[in-house]
Amino acid sequence: MSKRTEDERLELARLRAENERLKMERDILKKAKTFFKKKKAGGSSSSNNITEENQ
Repeated sequence: MSKRTEDERLELARLRAENERLKMERDILKKAKTFFKKKKAGGSSSSNNITEENQ
């Protein structure tokens, strides 16, 4: 097994941190998608209320 150089260790640490951040962002976006999907399916929004009042 070969030894990693200091540069390789630093890059590996950076990539692992970036990977963790991207996983967190993905999870946040999944939750947001679910939230807005439920909100849309849940009925009227304020924009729908305005439209109904103007009719």
